[in-house]
Amino acid sequence: MNEDKNKFKFVNDEESFLVKDEQPTEKPKKAEIPVDIAKALEKKKIRKRNLILTLIMIVVTVVLVGFGLLWQDEYTLMAFGDALWLTFAIEFAIGWSLFVYNLNIFSPIVFATQTLFRMFIGKRPKTDYYTYMKSIEENPVPKYVYVFVIISAMIVLIPAIIIMIILL
Repeated sequence: MNEDKNKFKFVNDEESFLVKDEQPTEKPKKAEIPVDIAKALEKKKIRKRNLILTLIMIVVTVVLVGFGLLWQDEYTLMAFGDALWLTFAIEFAIGWSLFVYNLNIFSPIVFATQTLFRMFIGKRPKTDYYTYMKSIEENPVPKYVYVFVIISAMIVLIPAIIIMIILL
């Protein structure tokens, strides 16, 4: 019986793979970036992200104001003020809904509506309610996204109020 045990080597037996004189070496550490450079790179990354979001929100705002003017088919000061109010309402609603989405406030309503419509089609829901809620908690919309949208809406609100006061 002892001979049978000596014939086989265990794969997980670390001592059999090491030479007796050889000691396991430590893994080489990755090159660490100095703290100052890491902070500078992080600031540069945040500035780039903020610049891109600002440009996107400017384009969205201009498109929404243009849509509001084309929809009214007028180009007076009153029409411009109304287009700004429309843009403010849309952007604020989008920012607010992203904020509420992260808090899971309307998750029961959204999940129930999805389930109801899937039942009409004859399909089962993809996940249960608990999994649906946990997926939102684990993968929320980044805070800077809805903050940028709401700040953009507030910036549009200023000229809308000014134009409203002028027209009074």
